[in-house]
Amino acid sequence: MDVTSTQITYDIGAYAQLNEQLRIKPELYLDRYFVQQFYACAIAGKRKHEAESTDAETKDEAIPREWQYVRMSPNKLCVIGLAGSHPLLDPEQRKHIEVTKVEFADNVKNSVIKGKRKKQSLRLMPNTKLCTIHTADGKEYAVRAAVKGVLMEWNGRLESDPSLVTRCPEQGFVAIIKPSTDDNQKIFSECVSSV
Repeated sequence: MDVTSTQITYDIGAYAQLNEQLRIKPELYLDRYFVQQFYACAIAGKRKHEAESTDAETKDEAIPREWQYVRMSPNKLCVIGLAGSHPLLDPEQRKHIEVTKVEFADNVKNSVIKGKRKKQSLRLMPNTKLCTIHTADGKEYAVRAAVKGVLMEWNGRLESDPSLVTRCPEQGFVAIIKPSTDDNQKIFSECVSSV
């Protein structure tokens, strides 16, 4: 039996343009391979009285929602961070806001993240507070888990470099969570697809 081999050639030039695009704008990789959803964080207690004092028709316009993104990779791990429509990332306000501190919740900082299945890791609900972001003008923004699951990692770099949250949101993610289910509908039950 005579087996003939065929030579397969790859056109590397076709990928050069894609690599250049990814180098210039790394979010393209995230958009291509990650499913993105959004979660609206509850209004912090300090600003809650402002929402109650306005009438129902103008309530949504009076206080900007504190949107977070949930990016789910193909292996179902979810990356949590601030969405582009979050008040801290608003281009108009960004120039005037200085993030002074990112304070992770004690249960997050003290969670044991080890072992093959991370059985001892912190169990999270969508409304579990992961951290509080403090600004120079005294405002506080809570970041919630957004999905039900197990904490896999929290971004310790934010404690030493809090401005990373606004300066580079892709590297300034807050946490990585492994959802408690594989069903996308249940994972994103608290989320919306666009803001």
